[in-house]
Amino acid sequence: MIVNKQLVIFLILKIFYMFFALYVFSKITSLGDTFAYLDGSHFYPKSFFLDSTATLGTLGYLLNNMFGIVIANLFFVFLSFYGIYYSVSRLNLTNKQLFFLLLLLSFPSFGIWTSISSKEAIGVFYMGIILGFFIDLLENKKRKVKIVEYIALYLLFLFKMQYLAAILSIWVYIKISYFFNLKAFGKSMLLFIHILITISFFYYFKEDINDISFILPDHFSLDAGSTRENTIWVDDYDVFGNAPYGIFIAFWGPTFLEVIQKPIQSIVFIESLVIFLFFLFFLFKASILVIRTGKINIFYFSIFSMAIFWLLFVHYPFGVLNPGSAVRYRENFYGFLVVLLFYLYQKIKLRYEIEKNNDTY
Repeated sequence: MIVNKQLVIFLILKIFYMFFALYVFSKITSLGDTFAYLDGSHFYPKSFFLDSTATLGTLGYLLNNMFGIVIANLFFVFLSFYGIYYSVSRLNLTNKQLFFLLLLLSFPSFGIWTSISSKEAIGVFYMGIILGFFIDLLENKKRKVKIVEYIALYLLFLFKMQYLAAILSIWVYIKISYFFNLKAFGKSMLLFIHILITISFFYYFKEDINDISFILPDHFSLDAGSTRENTIWVDDYDVFGNAPYGIFIAFWGPTFLEVIQKPIQSIVFIESLVIFLFFLFFLFKASILVIRTGKINIFYFSIFSMAIFWLLFVHYPFGVLNPGSAVRYRENFYGFLVVLLFYLYQKIKLRYEIEKNNDTY
């Protein structure tokens, strides 16, 4: 797909968000560690390849010191934009479809946190590159792994190792399905095996996960403006029993009552509502295709289920106690899920149209 005016407008909007974040939003609330990354507070060149904070802090300081604050942040604007472009360019979208996709990636929260010197900007980069690799894999393209994809995998290890559960699950599922040329039954069994392994993993490490759940609240200060009191991990194994609600609220962000107390959070609340309705809309349209054909594409269903379960589950402990953290950390994988959903729905719809045309003749 050639870069068109919609992508150019999207890039310009991200640049606008950068200026807005630096000179307006930062006056209203904190931009996290952005200015600390730029002023040298995390300048640790010896740990550049070993620690995510040192990587960002060293890079941000060098860019700011050499080129100034605007260019330093522009680097991260282009980095996150390239991650989006790398995956989106592999989709065969109409202008209308591309418009709606980019619209979903233009909400203020995503725009602000991924257009400044931040771990979220780097997250959008490596998750977009990895998704682009997955799409090529799903299209069965025979090619070597590119250098930029190795870099993305390294950054994933460095910044969000917990996302490996999702990435490895998807990669193994695709590779095994293609290697053995599995049909619907084989792919269903492969998904079942994945579920069994997941349950076994949680059971084996249940004590460790339970212990960690009681430590995590200590990292969230109640003095912080939006930190919630820990009422979700009170008894043993609450981390599992309360996971459905925890996963939902960690993805959504501020609750309705929190919006009443702090009206400024209403923007994020509305964003989350629109995002949630978008996912429901796509799932509804996919369900209609399933009903019309009487078939469910277990391959695509499995890939999306693995992605959304693992990404939301590993996100939940870091987002459930603070709506601000929930929304900010969500931006790391939000673009990945949106583009993946567009791609999978596009493939499901294409197969439906092929089968419909075959039935016609």
